[in-house]
Amino acid sequence: MDGRKETLIALTIRARLTLWFFSFFMLAGVFLSVASWFLLRRSLDSLMHHELEERVDDVKGYLSKRSPGLNLQQLRDELQQEYRQKDEGKWLQVIDDEGNWLYFSSRDSVTDPIPSFPPESRELVPFHSRKKHSLRFYSSQVQAQGHEYFVSTAMSASRSEAILRGFRIDLWLLVPAVLLSAMTAGYLLSRKALSPVASIVAEARRINDHNLSIRVPVIHTRDELAELSETLNQMLDRIETAFRSVRSLTANASHELRTPLSLIRTRVDIALCFLRSAEQYRATLEDVQSEMVRMTSLVENLLSLARADAGTAQMQLQPVAMTALVAQMVREWLPTAERLSLDLKLNLITSPIWVLGNEELLQRLLRILLDNACRHTPSGGWITLEVEESGDLVRLAIEDSGIGIAEQDLPHIFERFYRAQKPLHQEPSGSGLGLSIAKWIADQHMASVTVNSTPGLGSSFHFIFPKFVSPPVPVKF
Repeated sequence: MDGRKETLIALTIRARLTLWFFSFFMLAGVFLSVASWFLLRRSLDSLMHHELEERVDDVKGYLSKRSPGLNLQQLRDELQQEYRQKDEGKWLQVIDDEGNWLYFSSRDSVTDPIPSFPPESRELVPFHSRKKHSLRFYSSQVQAQGHEYFVSTAMSASRSEAILRGFRIDLWLLVPAVLLSAMTAGYLLSRKALSPVASIVAEARRINDHNLSIRVPVIHTRDELAELSETLNQMLDRIETAFRSVRSLTANASHELRTPLSLIRTRVDIALCFLRSAEQYRATLEDVQSEMVRMTSLVENLLSLARADAGTAQMQLQPVAMTALVAQMVREWLPTAERLSLDLKLNLITSPIWVLGNEELLQRLLRILLDNACRHTPSGGWITLEVEESGDLVRLAIEDSGIGIAEQDLPHIFERFYRAQKPLHQEPSGSGLGLSIAKWIADQHMASVTVNSTPGLGSSFHFIFPKFVSPPVPVKF
């Protein structure tokens, strides 16, 4: 049983289609052949039944019109004279209600009399004589001039059986030829129908991680195979994008981690070359600590993005007072802004505005935006935060008077590791992951992001959140 299952599984689709096609035509051919043979036989029997029934009706008509008062012998003579000349290849016998034979015809090839009147009246009954002749006879009880007569007639079925025998031989010869043609046609049709699949398979086998730009041939037939090839190409597009993203992430992460590690090693090697004062060792340790903080931040950002890509980042949503949260973050960053000689201010809102979100992630979003604003705004500049509601939406805006973002950089600022070039050929700062994480946090809160920027004048980030209309408790500022 298991071996038969393995054989069926090992068959190709082309072979299975051919077998199904052959099996269907074989069953259809056998059914049509048997049905045709029985229909032909029924038609021949119906024709003989009709001819014999006409002969019985003719006898009935003659007996109804005969001269009255004839005795038995006279009636026999008249019937003999009437039907001896109307033989027409049929046998005929007539018996009166007293069992007397009125007429009996016998052909030279058959010497047996027709059987006596059977119980199944008006039915065509097969009959074989001793000479193996096949006959069909028909009997009926008729009324004429107040008397009952039993009329039986028969005719040879040899011609009908010869026709059926010839038709059966033709079927035995024709059906195998048709089945063979059906199997051949099924194989050719399945081969033609599956030839695009073979080309798709051949091209797909060539694709590996080194040539993901190759695509399977698109079949312009507007059928399932065309949909399959288009779907495979779309999947390859996603795979290629994912591979490119992973390679870029690996290369950029390696580069970003190598830089602080190189600086740490350099500082430590220099410090170990010869004895230094406590102040010099302290300065070296402070530099090492600064690089370690940078590495820790980079690793945390990479882990956050990895969890986001894997879909394992857990986020519990609850009502958050956006006004209170923004006010808290302004107070947290106010010392940093004062140290950098920046004017950090918040456009106060008298009533609390609520959103459904994760407070920790929203704090991280604001820290990323405030950190970017502080790093890219020159001393003496300003940073403004504003929260306002508009219908069922909440708008969070962060604007600054910083260096701005060039027009060609705007479409790419949310890409991972992308860092816009600073003017005057300065090296870009940061890892290029902050805005990517900020965009992911906004997406998790179903918020849209709009960025406007003019180089030399500043930038503005606008986030539109869905409003939460049922806060649990009032919040005081």
